[in-house]
Amino acid sequence: MAFVIIAASVASRLFYLQVLRYKDLVTVAAKQSGRAIDPPRRGTIYFQDKNEVLVAAAINREYSTLIASPRLIADPANTASQISSLIEVPQEEIERKLSQENDPYEVLERKIDDAVAAKIAGLGLKGLVVEKQSRRMYPGNELGAHVLGFVKFDADEESGEYGIERAFNKSLAGETGILEGITDPAEYIVTLGKRIVHPETNGKNIVLTIDPNIQKRAEEKLKAVMEKYTAEGGTVTVVEPSTGRILALAGAPSFDPNNYGSAKDLGVFMNRVVESNYELGSVMKPITMASAINEGVVRPGTTYDDTGEVKIGGYRIQNFDGKPHGVQTMTNVLEKSLNTGAVFVERKIGNPRFLEYLKLFGFGEKAGIDMPGEVAGNISNLAAGREIDFATASFGQGIAVTPLQMAMALSAIANGGNLMKPYVVEKIMDDSGGVVEFKPEVRRRVISTETAETVTQMLVSVVENGFEHRADVPGYFIAAKTGTAQIPDPNGGGYSKDDFIHSFMGYAPAFEPRFLIFIQLVKPRGVNFASNSLTSTFRELANYIINYYGILPDRPVLGEGR
Repeated sequence: MAFVIIAASVASRLFYLQVLRYKDLVTVAAKQSGRAIDPPRRGTIYFQDKNEVLVAAAINREYSTLIASPRLIADPANTASQISSLIEVPQEEIERKLSQENDPYEVLERKIDDAVAAKIAGLGLKGLVVEKQSRRMYPGNELGAHVLGFVKFDADEESGEYGIERAFNKSLAGETGILEGITDPAEYIVTLGKRIVHPETNGKNIVLTIDPNIQKRAEEKLKAVMEKYTAEGGTVTVVEPSTGRILALAGAPSFDPNNYGSAKDLGVFMNRVVESNYELGSVMKPITMASAINEGVVRPGTTYDDTGEVKIGGYRIQNFDGKPHGVQTMTNVLEKSLNTGAVFVERKIGNPRFLEYLKLFGFGEKAGIDMPGEVAGNISNLAAGREIDFATASFGQGIAVTPLQMAMALSAIANGGNLMKPYVVEKIMDDSGGVVEFKPEVRRRVISTETAETVTQMLVSVVENGFEHRADVPGYFIAAKTGTAQIPDPNGGGYSKDDFIHSFMGYAPAFEPRFLIFIQLVKPRGVNFASNSLTSTFRELANYIINYYGILPDRPVLGEGR
């Protein structure tokens, strides 16, 4: 039995040296022999502003790392006592690592200050080496954290986690060079050859569509409105409707990728825009209306008699205010956000055709963004064909979608009828000058140009005459719609009476939009409706982007001209 235990221990150590630590040992041996191959440089990730000026979002920085070869250290206790206070690591911990006989490689501390590194080198202690190692750094700290992700180091192996760092890890990482003649790691690595079989290849640089200025402002506005209403979470997505380029993608709570290890809740790493499903409420009404107008079953002036409720089986659907509004037009349905009107419109379309339109708009499938973890949403409850499910789906309850799906579906109305594929990576560049550039991609046409223009006119009327009137930006036509959705009770039994999701969608200039903003607030407190909680946030962000781009006014300001 003792022999078996010893054999297993030896085998385990050999596996550790020959497999898990092989790359480190090869590097050390190569440097000792004077024939080192530098590790590949991880590619830089860039944001870009409106003028296509690149701003580094993820870069590499050299840090000093203290490495020991315990087999060369005769007095571990003395060595540990001399360096413990310098690197601020307990002496007992250092001594334990240095006391492992025949161990050729131990990392004692990373990211050592240059002054400390110089002091350690000045001690002249045998078996210690201060080595420069490249590590990832994010100059903007939390800026764009959910887009970028972070690089994790495990046993000195770096790997991209979350965001672009994960989705494009292979391109960013490059390839390690191969040096012929480095063999026998169990004998502490002996260099026998001199020829480089394959040189290292540096990682490729990536240019994102994210504008750092819009991203920064979006994050600031999201943080402010969350704090104001003590919300549990929130998102802001800014997209260029005509192309699908994502200009900003913000989520909260967030994290600092430079200190990802300090996060107490792994949930902060989740990108809520693409990885989470929600029932988003009345922002779905423009989709329902666009479907019906495209089918030719209603027009903006089509009327119905709003009695304040619709009964379906044992269920009763009411307007948010519980009141009847009498004869109303389809434009009134959007202006007053009437649930009964949405049900009227859906019935005009018919359940099978309405389901087809939801799928055309991209619900129930992934949008195809070039980021990891995207979920497809969930409209599976409509497969059963129940009347009540289609009725509630018409005003955004009972079906689950991602904020990204909703932003792209609404962008199809904004851009004239095309469902675009969203993307955040615009270019991938290598050291040799090669560039792979990603272009806008139309997934499919959803509605006609005429339908899109008609619905846009109706959404402009929502801003001028509806609850969203405070979203108005003087001198510009703004199209917008809010949504206030109940949250399903996690314990079953319907919906919570206290918890809601607020959302706000708007694009400008309405008839030739440069941007669409989608804002979401999860479980805000002290405010009942999205028209109260998010209108000013949208207006401030929209006004900033208009000024930032220098967009010319497209309508006379009240009081100017005739």
